[in-house]
Amino acid sequence: MATASEALSVLVVEDDEDDFFLTRSQLRRARTFLPTVIWAQTFEDGFDKLRTEAFDVALVDYRLGAHDGLELLRAAADAGVTTPIVLLTGQNDLEVDVEAGTAGASDYLVKGVDPAQLERSIRYARDRRRAEGQIRLQANLLDKARDAIVAFAADGTVRYANRSTEALLGVPMERLLHTPGLVFNFADSPVQDLVQTLRSSGDWSGEMHMKHADGRTITVESRWSLVREDGDAESFLAILTDITERKALEVQFLRSQRMESIGRLVGGIAHDLGNLLVPVLLGSKVLMARYADDEKAMRSLTMIQKSAQRGADMVKQVLAFARGVEGDRVSLRMGAIVEEVVGIIDDTFPASIHIDAQVDEPLPAVIGDATQIQQVLMNLCVNARDAMPDGGRLHLAANLTVLDERYAQTNLEARAGTFVRLAVTDTGQGIPRDVLDKIFEPFFTTKAVEKGTGLGLSTVYSIVKSHGGFLSVYSEVGEGTSFSLYFPVADKPERLRDEDAPGEQHGRGETILVVDDEPFILDATQDILEAAGYRVVTAANGRIGLDTFHARKAEIALVLTDVMMPEMDGVALLRALRGAGETVPVVAASGMMGVRMEEVTEAGANAFLSKPFEAARLQQILHDLLHPEG
Repeated sequence: MATASEALSVLVVEDDEDDFFLTRSQLRRARTFLPTVIWAQTFEDGFDKLRTEAFDVALVDYRLGAHDGLELLRAAADAGVTTPIVLLTGQNDLEVDVEAGTAGASDYLVKGVDPAQLERSIRYARDRRRAEGQIRLQANLLDKARDAIVAFAADGTVRYANRSTEALLGVPMERLLHTPGLVFNFADSPVQDLVQTLRSSGDWSGEMHMKHADGRTITVESRWSLVREDGDAESFLAILTDITERKALEVQFLRSQRMESIGRLVGGIAHDLGNLLVPVLLGSKVLMARYADDEKAMRSLTMIQKSAQRGADMVKQVLAFARGVEGDRVSLRMGAIVEEVVGIIDDTFPASIHIDAQVDEPLPAVIGDATQIQQVLMNLCVNARDAMPDGGRLHLAANLTVLDERYAQTNLEARAGTFVRLAVTDTGQGIPRDVLDKIFEPFFTTKAVEKGTGLGLSTVYSIVKSHGGFLSVYSEVGEGTSFSLYFPVADKPERLRDEDAPGEQHGRGETILVVDDEPFILDATQDILEAAGYRVVTAANGRIGLDTFHARKAEIALVLTDVMMPEMDGVALLRALRGAGETVPVVAASGMMGVRMEEVTEAGANAFLSKPFEAARLQQILHDLLHPEG
C-alpha cells in the first residue's frame, strides 16, 4: 500500500478543461499519495506522452474528440505501453465497461465519483500492474529456461506453457494453450497411471517418449508434481528436458564399446585360426603337386584347398572388421566409383528395382582404396536388393558436405570438417529399432543361414573407419533404409601393397630364412618354398632367427618373419637387423592388421603378407623382391 510520502506521476487525458480541473482537484485530496498531474488535452498528445514518458497511472476520458478512450487503450497496448490506465466516462455503460477490460484498462470509473473511490481505483490499478509486472518477469524468466515448463488443469488442458515447450514439441503457443495436454503427444503408458501416481505420492520423475510435430519420437526426462489449490481443485506441473541427443550418444558410446570388445575378441580368435589355416593351404598345395596323377587324391585335395580358402577368406573379413582394412591408398574420384557400381547392379539386379544415381560433380578427391570402397557400395546395394523382394527404388548419391561442431556432437565417431558423402537409400522393408544397433556386429544377420554370414556390414563399418571416415544409418520399418558414408577430404600416407599374385613364381636356389613360432607353419612354408626351388632355413622365434642370420648371412637372400612371436617378435627382429646395417629384404607376415603393419613399415620391412596366405602370393612377393628386374 502507498504511503502519504509517496509521490505519484498522473497523466490525465481529457479534452474538457473543466473536467480536467475537477479531476485534478479530486486527486489532490488523496490521503495516501502526493500526485503530480500532467494534462494531455487531445488523443494525439495523450498517446505521444504515454509512448515517450513514464507515469505511475493514466486517467483517460472516454470521449476525446474524433476518437475515444478505447482507441487510445488499444493503441497504447499495441505500442507496448505498460502504464496502468483507468478509463473515465460520463455515464455508467456496461458494454463500455466490458470493452474497456478487454482493451486492457485497469479500471473503469464514472466521472464525478468521490475522491476516496478515485484514490482506491488508482491504488488498485498500480497494485495490479505491479503484480502483472512480477508475473511478466517470472514468465520471461521461465521463457528463458531451456526446459519445457507446463502447467495442466485437472481436466488435462494446458493452463501455462513456456516458450521452450514450443521448441520441444514443435507446436505453436496458441495451439498448446487450452489443449488437452495429458492426452496428446505422450507415447508411453496411459496417462491415467501417471495421474494416479501423482494423486497418491504427489510427484513422479522418469523418462517419457513424446511425439514431435514433425513425427519424430523424442525422449524427455520429466519431473511431475501435483499442486492442490483451494478446496479439492488440483493441477499438475511438469518440467520436461529433451534428452534425445544424449540418449543417442549413450547408445553410440555403448555400441562403440561393444564393437571394440567384440573386435578384440574375434581378432584374437581369427588370428589363431589364420595360423591354423596356413599349413592347410600350403600343405594341400604341396600334396597336389605330389599326387597330380592321382585323380581321386586330387579331388580330395581340391576340396580341402577350397574349404581352407573359404575359411581364409572369412578370417580376412573378420580381421578386416577387428583391425581395420589396409590396401593401396591413392587419389580417388568417388563419382566414378558410384557410376561403376550403378553399371554393375543395373545389369544384375531384378528389373523390378528401379536404380538411379545422383553425383554432384566436381567432387574433391578422397585418398582411399577403390576396390574396398566399391566393395562397401556393393554390400549395401545387395542388402538393399534383399530388402525389396517385390521391387522398389534404389538410389545412390555422392555429394560434398560440410559438417559443423553441432553435428559432430551428435555422433561419437564424427568430427567437423569437409567430407565426400556417399549414400545408399532403398524403399525396402526397413530395419526394426531393436535390430538397428546390432547390424554392424560380425556374424549378426537377420537372413537365413544359407543367405549370409553376417560379415557384410561389419566389413563396411571397418572399411569406412579405416579410411578415416564414419557412417550413419536411418531406417523406418516398412519405409526403407538410408546409409550415409562420410569420407574426409584429406591426404593419407600410402601403405605397403599386399596384393594377389597372378600366378606361381619359382626360385633360383636362393636361401630363405623363415622365422615363426608355429611349427606347423614352419614345416608347411618350408615344404612349399623348397618345392618352388628355394633352400630354407627355419627359426622358432626372433632371437633364434637373429642368431641364425648372423651365423649364415652370407647365404641368406631374404628373411620371412612372423610379426607376433614370444621372446623377440618380428618388429624387434627387423629393428635389430636394420640397426646393424643389414639390407637383406624382409617380408613381415601377420594375421593382425592395423597398428602392427605401421610398425613393421617403420622398422624397415620391404613387404607385408597377410595370414592366412596362399602359396602363389608368397612366391610372387619373394620373386618381386629377389628379382625386381623380372
